[in-house]
Amino acid sequence: RLQRARILVVGAGGLGSTVLILLARLGVGTLLIRDPGVLDAPDLNRQTLYHADDLGRPKVEVARQRLQAINPEVTVEALPERVTPESRLPEADLCMDCLDSFGARAALEEALRSSAERAGTDPPPIIHGGAEGWFGQVSTILPGTGGYAGLFGPAFLERRDEGAAGKPIMPHVVVMVASAQVAEVVHWCRGGTEAMLSGRISVIDGMYHDHQIISIHSPVTDR
Repeated sequence: RLQRARILVVGAGGLGSTVLILLARLGVGTLLIRDPGVLDAPDLNRQTLYHADDLGRPKVEVARQRLQAINPEVTVEALPERVTPESRLPEADLCMDCLDSFGARAALEEALRSSAERAGTDPPPIIHGGAEGWFGQVSTILPGTGGYAGLFGPAFLERRDEGAAGKPIMPHVVVMVASAQVAEVVHWCRGGTEAMLSGRISVIDGMYHDHQIISIHSPVTDR
């Protein structure tokens, strides 16, 4: 199942670069990457896929080369584009949310929904990861369970137009969150969605090494 998997990774920055390394080493068959960014010097403190020599290059270009050097058998389809609500996204088994704002996540959710409708399929589960400062979080959003609004409640609807805040992030927290996201892929490969963090969110405190899993009950459903 791992070798046949098609995984869409949206965002190839802090979370995305570590997620991509781990998925390539696991042996995922196809990685579909979307990121419009060009590597900048401040990225290097937490974006593990890149080197100083890569400054000024498109992230997806570097990612493709480096991932295929790690695992020549992985198929990498990478486009330097930002996901908008109008984006036509490829069919995938899972989507890794490695984004940095509610606005970007709202666009991703709409693009996945509309792309699935055009294809006559269901949108893939979204494995959400977020990191800020010393803290991170991971959850899996299954189709029909309320989406990001079900996960975050009214805060998501109020802040869905916000862009990235540019706040500092501890690099070890990024790696912890990305590793937990990839663990969700392993759960999916072993037994489908049952063992994944659907209806739950794992909160990671990178300062005091504290991990909590919080159950979520939400009346919100997908429309």
